[in-house]
Amino acid sequence: MPIKTSQKSENKKQQAREKSIERILSSAIALFAKHGFSQTTMEMIANHAKISKGLAYNYFKSKNQIFEQIIDTHLAKQEKFYKTIPPNLSAKEYVREFFNRSIQFAKEERKTMVLISVCLFQPGSVSLSKKMVENVEKRFAPFKEAMRERFRSYGIKEPDKEMILIKTFLHGVIMSQHFNDTTTCTPTIIEMVLERYDYKN
Repeated sequence: MPIKTSQKSENKKQQAREKSIERILSSAIALFAKHGFSQTTMEMIANHAKISKGLAYNYFKSKNQIFEQIIDTHLAKQEKFYKTIPPNLSAKEYVREFFNRSIQFAKEERKTMVLISVCLFQPGSVSLSKKMVENVEKRFAPFKEAMRERFRSYGIKEPDKEMILIKTFLHGVIMSQHFNDTTTCTPTIIEMVLERYDYKN
């Protein structure tokens, strides 16, 4: 009996902890979007989350750490999107699927993506830690290597440069969708880019 009671107590503490963290993250997202990263303070986040500032600092050392947690959660969702891409696709089909999933994810996570972009590039923006940058690279390394392999199979001598081209194009499409309604022409634009691989089949 004492063991079960202790376990229940620990479960309640864990649930309370998770709820507090969730409130902190939700409040931070709302305040970063409203006031910007530089103008938002830990005290504002704690007040919005209806917890003490001390408790907020107990879970996060700074608002930078909160922002990195927001990014990490966002990246975990994105990583899950890419993991289901069939592994046996050709370069053209793999890139098409990668484009389509990236664009779909951007639509579903539009608010968070815009918030992250604004916070990273506005004056007084947050600086990502070396650990966070390494985390991003680690998460997406398998997908980058999958593309490199397909580019190599087509005889592309510099697959990393091809990756930069694909990445730049995709970022352009996603940003144009955020700020202008170009949804109807996106499939056509994607097919135009994918034509560069036709002659290699």
